[in-house]
Amino acid sequence: MQLIGHRGARREAPENTLGGFAHLRSLGIQRVELDLHLTHDNQLVVNHDATTQRTTLQTGTISQLSAAALAGYNAAAQFKDWPHVEPIPTLDQVLSEWPELESIQLEVKTANHYRIPAITQQLARTIEAHDLGERATVTSIDVRILAHMREYFPKIQRGYVAERFVRDPLATCHRLRCKFLVMDYRGLRADLVKNAHAAGMHVSTWTVNDLASARRMQALGVDSLISDCPTLMLQAFEAQ
Repeated sequence: MQLIGHRGARREAPENTLGGFAHLRSLGIQRVELDLHLTHDNQLVVNHDATTQRTTLQTGTISQLSAAALAGYNAAAQFKDWPHVEPIPTLDQVLSEWPELESIQLEVKTANHYRIPAITQQLARTIEAHDLGERATVTSIDVRILAHMREYFPKIQRGYVAERFVRDPLATCHRLRCKFLVMDYRGLRADLVKNAHAAGMHVSTWTVNDLASARRMQALGVDSLISDCPTLMLQAFEAQ
């Protein structure tokens, strides 16, 4: 089972920041999940929310701002003891600082339908520019994004992000030809994992932040576990 940092290491360092990703690397973890939005000037930036308020304590809507403007926001504002400012980074900045990256889940947040072509084109260009190949998986809860990736960029791996009460996530994966099922750990069952594996899928689960749940996911046979608390989760992995 692989250990993946959620937004870097969300409970240990400012989420979705260069400093947070550096912290994850310092733990020896080279696998990450992060979130993407498209800026007003068509740049991919790393941020979970469509707005900036929660992490920066400054108001702003990412789709209405440029990447340069967002670089002036401090995404470490909620981490009072963090030693320096953390700008909202571009995806290109993150990848440029991480050549040893082993795998990355690029979760695309729901976009207005008319911006989906722009965001998928930028993703494809960035994945190619950094020679990510199968190290990269584009994931989303929004099936429109995955369908667009399947049609126009079929060689890029896709993953369906499924919430716990989704009735038949494998049907959606099959329809969109997704290699990854990325599911809320509370909705995973042994038969679901078994059937996904039988179909050749990788099963990834989120967001696991306690050792008991991590060990239960191990017992189910999941392939990768996404956590806010990678330092704690390393205890479960060391016991493998």
